[in-house]
Amino acid sequence: MSVGAKGVPVPEGVDAARVGRVCAVTGAAGYVGSWLVPTLRALGCEVRALDRVDAPPGFEGTLIRGDIRVRAAIDRLVAGADTVFHLAAVIELRRLVPASVRDEVVAINVGGVTGLIDACRAAGVKRLVDVSSNNVCIDGDRVEQDETAPYAARTWDLYTATKIEAERLVLAANGESLRTCAVRPGGIWGPGEGGYMVREFLAAAAKGQFVVRLGDGRATGDNTHVFSLVRALVQAAAALERPEMGGRAWFVTDDERFDPIEWFRPIAEHFEVAWPKRSIPGPVAWAMATASEWAHRAGGPRPFLTRGGLLKILTRTSFRIDAARRDLGYEPWTRRDAGLAEAMPDLERVYAGFRGQR
Repeated sequence: MSVGAKGVPVPEGVDAARVGRVCAVTGAAGYVGSWLVPTLRALGCEVRALDRVDAPPGFEGTLIRGDIRVRAAIDRLVAGADTVFHLAAVIELRRLVPASVRDEVVAINVGGVTGLIDACRAAGVKRLVDVSSNNVCIDGDRVEQDETAPYAARTWDLYTATKIEAERLVLAANGESLRTCAVRPGGIWGPGEGGYMVREFLAAAAKGQFVVRLGDGRATGDNTHVFSLVRALVQAAAALERPEMGGRAWFVTDDERFDPIEWFRPIAEHFEVAWPKRSIPGPVAWAMATASEWAHRAGGPRPFLTRGGLLKILTRTSFRIDAARRDLGYEPWTRRDAGLAEAMPDLERVYAGFRGQR
């Protein structure tokens, strides 16, 4: 993968002819979309995007301000498109929520996919690439899993539950006229705004809330640099040229294993945030999260811990990327230490913003 004029990742060996001359992107104003859209433009693709918020500064392409739950907005998005990249989703790590919250998450994460598939078929779209998550297969301690791993038998948050259902729908929709696939990243991170997990850590550190560790430090997990994910998405779209690639899902990670809390140590050291000496045992943390969620369900404040968030922190999980290497030609863009060093100037700005809110 080379780097384009604006610093965007440009995968080698693919171009607009292979990916799709007209590409549509849902959730394009989000973190992943902010890198995918300029990458597609650098490849020579015409980009049409959909999001509920305004386009970020310097956005390249046509942004439709709309909601994925509204069929008219989706029809406008996919009209004339060759390939659709589905990024839009609500990250809701609670399980016990008011009915109104549950209805909204399901309507966007599942109902939105149903409407998108119908719209793609009606418009003659050739390819649909879904951004899924490795959450869909995290179900306790299981290491070195591959794509034969089953979906999680029990879920502890709405995000995972709805992503499983959405991925099932996308893969089942694969056929001769519309080829579909899913890409399953780990925790997404990188330059710019840092991604969800990095921003959450920076916010906690800036507010003095990173005072204890969770678990015994023996958990493992996978993360995915945003440039690696963009590479995989573009490569997956190109792979759908081959009928046998349709209806498949691939894990894409940095191919590194870290305790999920330990992964943040270089960030803490850079900002001179003291590494906590105290830790909360996993069973105690789980009990606290359960109580916090039930209290919230009864009308209390938003839970400070959730079981969905804890699951990835406390369990030993890892996913192999052999299939993505074989089928897509995928390789990770970078590793943690090098990637964080490159992203640190951006993260300094984000951290300063949180410090200013204290």
